[in-house]
Amino acid sequence: MNKRVCLLSVVLFFISCSQKNEKITDLSQLNDNRICVLTGSAGDLAARKAFPDAEFLTMITAPDAAYNIKIGKAAAFVHNKSVLLNIVKKDSGLTIIDSPVSSVEIAAAFSKENPELLSEINNALAELITDGTLKKMKEKWIDSEYQTVPELPNIGNDFQNGTLKMGTCALAEPLTFLYNNKITGFDIELSLRIGKLLGKKIEIVDMNFESLIPALKSGKIDFAFSNFNVTDERKKFVAFSTSYLVQDISALVKK
Repeated sequence: MNKRVCLLSVVLFFISCSQKNEKITDLSQLNDNRICVLTGSAGDLAARKAFPDAEFLTMITAPDAAYNIKIGKAAAFVHNKSVLLNIVKKDSGLTIIDSPVSSVEIAAAFSKENPELLSEINNALAELITDGTLKKMKEKWIDSEYQTVPELPNIGNDFQNGTLKMGTCALAEPLTFLYNNKITGFDIELSLRIGKLLGKKIEIVDMNFESLIPALKSGKIDFAFSNFNVTDERKKFVAFSTSYLVQDISALVKK
């Protein structure tokens, strides 16, 4: 009897392993699998809603989550599609499922104690939207799926109204990332252009993503551009600008 139980256990174990190692081609396969998410992101919330029976592995950075897909520790990583596209571009062994899981708004984050700055930056964003600058930036950084990293614009040095400290976590290409030991990306260019409109120098402060909200609340930074997904939970702690991007939330899987 014991031998039968042991044999059955071994068979079930290998069946389970086989199921977990199946090739993922459709979102419907994720509901009984392990999924990587970034803690508190819109992808995290969307994945938990779409796949209630899945097991979730919470991560801090997109590169860490992608690595866990590559080594087979999880079946998928649910996150902003633009970030996933850049991961796929650098790793031919990964791909993105065609159907989106959901969508997400991206905005700048502020302390709730700083409504004046929020208003100033919203006005600057409105100007960049109206004159077509934001559209051109999206084409440059996101839609182009560039092979060579675009250059940041030269915005001059006419800053008569002081300095703003802008927090970011430079681990989310194409929005904010390190290239040739310098922080660049869509969010970085946007912050610099806003600084030019306000006549304020932008001092970029790179930090862990989980440190951004505490830094806003303590006044260590004035605002944050960092692929900040707008969620109801985060609205409890910070104020958000007008959203400047709306993106698909998609699933990264092994090819």
